Amino acid sequence: MNFKSINRKSFILTLAAVLGVSVIVTAVAGRTSDNSVPADNKNINTTQPSLANNKQPTVIVTGETADISIECNEIKIITPSEATAEELVKSKWSSSDNNIVTVDDGGRIDGLSEGTATITAQIGNTRHTYNITVAAQSQSIYDGYSTCYLANTDVLNENLNNIYEKNPYFIKVNRSQNCVTVYTYDKNGEYTVPVRAMICSTGINKATVLGDDFYIYYKQEWNPLFNDVYGHYVSGFYGDYLFHSVPYEDASADTLETEEFNKLGDEASLGCVRMETADVKWIYDNCPENTPVTVYDDNNPGPLGKPEAIKITDHTCGWDPTDDDPQNPYATKTPEIHGASDLTITKGETADLLEGVTAVDTCSNNITDKISVTGNVLTDKVGTYKLTYSVEDTMHRTKRIDVTVKVV
Repeated sequence: MNFKSINRKSFILTLAAVLGVSVIVTAVAGRTSDNSVPADNKNINTTQPSLANNKQPTVIVTGETADISIECNEIKIITPSEATAEELVKSKWSSSDNNIVTVDDGGRIDGLSEGTATITAQIGNTRHTYNITVAAQSQSIYDGYSTCYLANTDVLNENLNNIYEKNPYFIKVNRSQNCVTVYTYDKNGEYTVPVRAMICSTGINKATVLGDDFYIYYKQEWNPLFNDVYGHYVSGFYGDYLFHSVPYEDASADTLETEEFNKLGDEASLGCVRMETADVKWIYDNCPENTPVTVYDDNNPGPLGKPEAIKITDHTCGWDPTDDDPQNPYATKTPEIHGASDLTITKGETADLLEGVTAVDTCSNNITDKISVTGNVLTDKVGTYKLTYSVEDTMHRTKRIDVTVKVV
């Protein structure tokens, strides 16, 4: 069986060309790293995790039996390593309990509810049995509001539990890249472990002051700014230099200057560090007074990379999409996938499974190029196959649509 990982531009699936094809498309965000983590900290992650589900769906098994673990709502594709293409075309799959785990004619299994079940596959003259354990679905580390990148949550949680230790956070602002990275301390007490990266806007023409000896000294939920506007969740770190939201026309969450919001990631302020409401609120809530702050210039945005901003398309709505206020109109919105539907194909037919399929994010921006399609279609085997179209936007909100492909 030939497994392929392909992007949308090249995704023309010639079903007659190969006996077995796994349709796996994965959107992976760019990754960067630097030398900020000592070599002896081998458990420290300095890469930004994939925006898509980074669990590998393919399970290659050897022998007639295997134990496989899967979570609820997770997909895996069982691939017997010793089976020939001709044997797979004639294979028959079944589940002992379709309420716990299902299997299609291509060996794709879907975890539905917690429990154990057995998947049976008759491949050639051999009967294969796979013992499946379905566990509860893991909770996402993201809250569905911020566009931030998170990493090393295990190290951070350990530090947060050491309430008598030092301040768990150190904030570093990369002025030239308009990116903020927050660090926690390593086993040596040094702030080398990156835990959160956030997009920002620093001062136009490098108006944000550089320095490595700043500290948060002031907090205010709403604070007047120059030009008769207001900042939300303000944390001062040096004189008049503040972390604050994109400006609001009034001290009210529905008066955001939306055009200014769309400048995040580029220079835009008079000198302060502007951030998404979700991110500046995180600093406001989590980083106490005396949290150290450094402002520096570097071509590398930071060890976790620079998050991608979400853009507001509806300028009549004066809300920051990342604001977790329950009254926020964006609070109940999710990405959308359009055009994905069940498909019937004749054995040997050519099909483009992404033709006419599009996606938009929480703010209605086109994110079609982030669509992932997961499934396994045996081209010369009449049967029923399950495909999943999924997409995740920069706010880490997701959408999933399952469709059925019948080969007749």
